[in-house]
Amino acid sequence: PTPGAGRPPPAPPVGPALGQFGANIAFFVKEYNALTAARAGEVIPVIVHVFSDRSFTLELKTPPTAELLHKAVGASKGSGKAGKEIIGTVDIDKLREIAEIKLPDLNVKDIDRAMKMVHGTAVASGVEVEGYDAWLKTALPRPASILERYGPGIERLPAPWGPAPPLDGEAAPEEATEGAPPAEAPVEA
Repeated sequence: PTPGAGRPPPAPPVGPALGQFGANIAFFVKEYNALTAARAGEVIPVIVHVFSDRSFTLELKTPPTAELLHKAVGASKGSGKAGKEIIGTVDIDKLREIAEIKLPDLNVKDIDRAMKMVHGTAVASGVEVEGYDAWLKTALPRPASILERYGPGIERLPAPWGPAPPLDGEAAPEEATEGAPPAEAPVEA
């Protein structure tokens, strides 16, 4: 469910979603209000973990990215015609601020990639980001290859693609095996 902070109604979608698992809706409302009292007026998604004894725990998430963007530009909703109709403009610093808020819920760990994700939502909502193109040229340089992006994995590639020993078991030079993980001993059956 995604109720507003400090005021989750026991009406749909919250009531039926909890009722089907036998959770006490009144306790949910009371606990949710207590957890979100300081954030009144925000939309706070929550994951409810209902256990077999009908008790539950609440896991609060960060507000939706679109809500944060709409609040930043002072709009109540996004553009119905993304790319054609602009509802507002934010600068790159505001984009970074929103990305920092959303970072715990995203599947990336660095702020630059989080900013790219938030920018995607901004484009879809009709929010223009000033300075994004200039920032993008310096923030995330395009790697020459996938191996450059993900680190020194090339050291573990077998010959002829990398410096590690060939797949057929031939001996390799000593300097090629220094960075490679130790080989496993054969197992006797």
